[in-house]
Amino acid sequence: MAIQLEPWKDVQQQEFPDEVKAAVFQNIQDEIAGSLPHVLEQLPKQPTVQGMDSPHQMGDHVCYDMLTRGPHYLMTAHFTSIAPNAPVRGVHRHIGAPTLFCMGGKGWEWNDGVTYEFETFDLMIVPPYNIHQHGGDKEIGCEIYVPETGRIDHLLGLMWREQHKLSEKPTFPEGTDPIYDDEGKLKGYRIKKGVLGIEQDIEVILGPEPSRDATFTARRAAGQYTGAVTNTYDRYVKLMHDEADYCREVDHVAKEREQPWEMTRMGRLKWMVHPNTKTAANHLWIYFTEIDPGSRTGKHRHLAEEQILVLEGEGYDVHDGERWDWKQGDLIVVPSGTAHQHFNTGGSRALLLHSVPSIYTFMDMGGVEQLEDAPEYDG
Repeated sequence: MAIQLEPWKDVQQQEFPDEVKAAVFQNIQDEIAGSLPHVLEQLPKQPTVQGMDSPHQMGDHVCYDMLTRGPHYLMTAHFTSIAPNAPVRGVHRHIGAPTLFCMGGKGWEWNDGVTYEFETFDLMIVPPYNIHQHGGDKEIGCEIYVPETGRIDHLLGLMWREQHKLSEKPTFPEGTDPIYDDEGKLKGYRIKKGVLGIEQDIEVILGPEPSRDATFTARRAAGQYTGAVTNTYDRYVKLMHDEADYCREVDHVAKEREQPWEMTRMGRLKWMVHPNTKTAANHLWIYFTEIDPGSRTGKHRHLAEEQILVLEGEGYDVHDGERWDWKQGDLIVVPSGTAHQHFNTGGSRALLLHSVPSIYTFMDMGGVEQLEDAPEYDG
């Protein structure tokens, strides 16, 4: 299998023309993607500066860490475990709007000073650049799944994360050291020279980055737009005000019990967020599929990648004619442009949670090609 680039060691490759680089890198990536499995077991959780979290299941948000475990260029995910009476988790902020799905238990989500409660199968939706923190119920805790499209943020130059507070009992990874102020208070951590090829230490200090904080503070303080819209440029001045107003108004929790089931050509679906939902989670469509014992969904194909968490049951997928077995807790990875169908082989229902990036729709490539209807669908 071809070796992926190490981005901090690719200076010598600049001598080649773009056409050569594009052809070589495309061939390398196709070879890597074709060799990777379409069903993954979860990577185990471990202590971090935030709390108990898994590594990112298919590489971190950054674009050079893609195609590590599954054949996805855009999507990845991580899992969080908050045990009963666990230490309070850290507090951070990033520009991308995260969605956090409660797999079990219940808890709370804190966004810019406002607390929202959630239960099993609810979806927490954090608007862009909100300081946020979550915790579990003291008696039962909670398990959280976070489907992510952060590589879009990286491509857009918006891949910034700010750590505002570490967990009560942070664990610093190998290659880092805590940093304390003159009064002995923990203020951040140091990444040591040599980690990922860096030639000098990097200090990660708690708190906001001033220019980003100023930009988003100004957007939120702008208030409702009252000027005239007399030309195209005015539309974009107004848009900043409209975006800020929209993020103030949207719901931060989508309640599973409030969403209806629909019988569709793909089978029985329940949508949590979709293009017509007024929500800050417009980077993803998220929905459930329920499959009866011995049954199957319809078969379809779309250009968007798709990431599926198996919440209940066991069965298999067929992707472009190839079978991939799955069980509860697995992640099903559907590459772009792959015809796929889900089959339940267990004695009880199979319940799947789908995540699909919406950016394909904004590029006029978000439609679905239906290839076969679910057996329960009567037209």
